[in-house]
Formats: sequence, C-alpha cells, structure tokens
Amino acid sequence: MKVAFDNGVSTYSGKYLEVVYQSWYDDRLCYARKNFYPTLGQQHQHMAEISQNLNKVYLAASPLYVQDFKAYAKENERQNLPKAKEKLHKMPSAKSLFISCMWQWHDSDPTHVDLTTVSIDDIVAMESPLMSVKSCVDAGFLKRVKNYLSYNHTIRAT
Repeated sequence: MKVAFDNGVSTYSGKYLEVVYQSWYDDRLCYARKNFYPTLGQQHQHMAEISQNLNKVYLAASPLYVQDFKAYAKENERQNLPKAKEKLHKMPSAKSLFISCMWQWHDSDPTHVDLTTVSIDDIVAMESPLMSVKSCVDAGFLKRVKNYLSYNHTIRAT
C-alpha cells in the first residue's frame, strides 16, 4: 500500500489506529502496513519469567550496589560513547548493564545458572562475578573505565 501525506509531512513513524508507519533510509522512504500482533508462545513466556525475576533481583540488591551501577553507567557514557556521528547511540542504563551482566554470567555457565530462579543468595553462594561492579569489570562483563576499582559495594548489604 502506498502512503501519501498532506501538509508537507515528509515521513511518519509509529502506529495510528490499525496502521503502522515506518520510515527507512534516512526518512527518504515511508511505508505503511496493517498492524499485526503475533501469537505468544512458550518462548515469550520464558523470556517474561526471566525478565520479571531479573527485575526482582535488581530491586532487591543493596542500594549502594545499585548506586555503583548508576555511577558506572555515567562514567561509561563519558568514556565509551562512540566518537563517530554515524555510530552514535544512547548508552545503556544501570539496569540494562546489570541485566547484560546477568546474561553473560548465564552464558558462561548455563548448566548452573537459571535466570528464571536465580536470587541474590545464589549470586553470593556461587561467588558470581556479579557480586560487585568491580568484579563484573574484572570478569570482562563490562568495559573498563577510570576508577572502576572504587565500585566495590556488594550486591547484598553486609
């Protein structure tokens, strides 16, 4: 279906009623399609369980640990933001960095790490690299930034 715009609108992106508009090639092409919601399967349910559990773990973490992740995220944005304009993108937040580290930990030992049931007690008992931001950097889960050694508060308040 071809889309025509009035009033000088060159491109439009988003959803309006039952039509989804998409902009491509630096706003030189815009097309529309009928909105379609996929049927949810077992994989979607599994990912939802993982997301809910990781959110629960992040919210239960020590406030100083979360503060360290936030400080790391700011420092990471300052030091590792791409310099080339075409590669420029929004840097990840503290929570997304934590979730990324959890997935990397799972990938390093999938037989023992189940993200649907992992808890802070499991992280401590298994001596995970997620004990602190410093240990995440040392394990290679996060990029090295200046003063990362000061981000050493543990996930559980002692």
